[in-house]
Amino acid sequence: MAALIIFACLIAGGFTFIILRLSVSCVFWFSKKPNDKPYVFKTHFPYYIIVLFGLCAALIIALDFAYFAIYYAISTYLLALIIWNFKLKHCKRKYTTIKNITKPHHPELP
Repeated sequence: MAALIIFACLIAGGFTFIILRLSVSCVFWFSKKPNDKPYVFKTHFPYYIIVLFGLCAALIIALDFAYFAIYYAISTYLLALIIWNFKLKHCKRKYTTIKNITKPHHPELP
């Protein structure tokens, strides 16, 4: 019985991870600037988290505050935050907002 519960949790966790990973990736794919990760984070992350929070709250209320629903909603919410963090931290391109504009110390020679 315990093996069946563990197997079911692994399958549900795997499906949840795949769905969350695809949804975060779709946010980046369908953005105006998919390569500018700070821009995508600033413009789309708040709406994504608000919708996810609403879905998790609706799940908890619909299942009458069952412990399993609360644990699942909390783990889904934290997993989404971890996926966003991983997606932003492992950026291949580095973006800078300050440009180093310096004049050369020697004059231009012909």
